[in-house]
Amino acid sequence: MGNIKELLKESCLKRTQARFEEIQLGMTQAQESLESETKSSAGDKYETSREMIQQDLSRYQDQLNQVKKDLIVLQQIELKPKEKAILGAVIVTEGATYFLAISLGKLEIAGNTYMVISPHSPIGRLLWEKEVGEIFQFNDREQQIQQIF
Repeated sequence: MGNIKELLKESCLKRTQARFEEIQLGMTQAQESLESETKSSAGDKYETSREMIQQDLSRYQDQLNQVKKDLIVLQQIELKPKEKAILGAVIVTEGATYFLAISLGKLEIAGNTYMVISPHSPIGRLLWEKEVGEIFQFNDREQQIQQIF
């Protein structure tokens, strides 16, 4: 079981690192576009184009900040067994298996599907600090926690 948590954490780190690199590439391209716009244009069209590129850069910066936060969260995750649904816990219900870490969505590992969720997400807040046997309701469905590790 500890091994699956290692694989989950590693997979989350890889995807987040890839996202980080993707965002940096987007920022570099937007910056280059901004510089070429500055050299080539004048007038209203130029201002509109520059503004759109600035908005892209701002959006990339927000995404980059979130990815940096996600990387910090992932680095803080300890893989030791958990008694409660806290950061780094794998929570098994009859409906799904969750990994409480960052918001990443579905991950397929060793033929199983894990929902990688943030403690701040709606489902993460419902699960937070619950224990085996506790029941919670999400999307009008009642689920019982069968296992936490």
